[in-house]
Amino acid sequence: MNPDPTPDLPAANPLLAAFQLANRHIWLQAFGRSLCQIGSGLIYFYIPLVFVNQVGLSSTSVGFSVGLSSLTGIVGHILGGVLADSPRFGRKTTLVFSGGLGALVSLTLAFTHTLPLLVAANLLLGLSVGFYWTAADAAVMDVTTPAERSQAFAIMSVAENLGNGVGILGGGLLLMLMNQSPQLLFIGCGLVFLAFVAIVQLTMPETREAIAGETAQAGLLVALQDKSLLLFILANVLFTTYIALVTSTIPLYFTNFVPAISGQTGSTFASTAGLFTWCYIGAGAVLQLPIAQLFKRFDRVQVLMIALGLWATGFSLVWVTGTIPVAQFGWGILALLVMALASITYKPFAAAIVSELAPASLRGAYIAVSSQCWAIGYFVGPTLGGWAMDQSAAIAHRSWLVAAATTVIGLLVLLLFNRVHAAEMTPPLEIS
Repeated sequence: MNPDPTPDLPAANPLLAAFQLANRHIWLQAFGRSLCQIGSGLIYFYIPLVFVNQVGLSSTSVGFSVGLSSLTGIVGHILGGVLADSPRFGRKTTLVFSGGLGALVSLTLAFTHTLPLLVAANLLLGLSVGFYWTAADAAVMDVTTPAERSQAFAIMSVAENLGNGVGILGGGLLLMLMNQSPQLLFIGCGLVFLAFVAIVQLTMPETREAIAGETAQAGLLVALQDKSLLLFILANVLFTTYIALVTSTIPLYFTNFVPAISGQTGSTFASTAGLFTWCYIGAGAVLQLPIAQLFKRFDRVQVLMIALGLWATGFSLVWVTGTIPVAQFGWGILALLVMALASITYKPFAAAIVSELAPASLRGAYIAVSSQCWAIGYFVGPTLGGWAMDQSAAIAHRSWLVAAATTVIGLLVLLLFNRVHAAEMTPPLEIS
């Protein structure tokens, strides 16, 4: 399917220009992404809070079980890439599979009271997430031109943030109204996933282009031999670990270690959920398009370096929030705002870099391989974060300084990626 033609963009209004970059296919996909993220955002946010503070499992075991979803996430991304590039299935059917698995995960969580069943639900969650991101990102690439791709991914990121915000805030309200009943919370989540399946089935066309002579399985081998892609994955592991720490560990840290934010005794999850919704997710949704437009003319790797600096600042501010007993609520808001900027600076430009590396016929395969950084990040982040939250307050506080320090590794890897990618793009000199 050929991308829709893109009209000339007025330079006077960056926000309007960002919206005009998206064709009708992007808007359909953005609506579907919002639905999907309502469900998955709710699950990732409330699993630690519900199963640690209500069910009574340890932070380490819950964090480890959430991290295990990344193991099947690896399988989900690879299998999703094969299915998304396959003539028999394609992007649309892979997305339907993802939504169906998400509904099954929600139903399982609604009746879960033991660690083994929680582990089983998280393993299914990894498959669902892997299927979704591989097929969804490939579908965005299918219907956009290279010039508009970063802006299209920015709009998808807005939809993602809106969905996450609705899921987290709505989940907190449901828990309040339903007498802290997680069962109804997760049943409602399952209904959202079923709505996503219906939207995909009824409104989304298949976007995969059939190209003779290429197979999805062969595409995986090509992607695994791409040195630039593999280096880029190393850098992205850090980014995804940071995002996983924000969504899975910081809510628990604020609730259990920062009284000014959690409301001290008698507090509900709604206080932390509200703070996250407005300051991290809401701010990200509002600022995503202007930020993408602002950095549009920058080198994309340089933009990711800026994002690393923002992550280092954000984690340092989380440490300040927990250790300085003055204006903790204000420091917490500032930390979340900075990390929101870091996240929205990273996401569209990282996706655009992968689209540059991927041949048109192998987009699913390249996304499947590059998406392993999400699987790894969502294993490392919740596992280490859950362990830190089970330790003394001193270790819990200092863990954020360690996270900030690791951004130096990311800078070095991005510099190496830039050098290798530039060498691959430079044609060899002809000797006469």
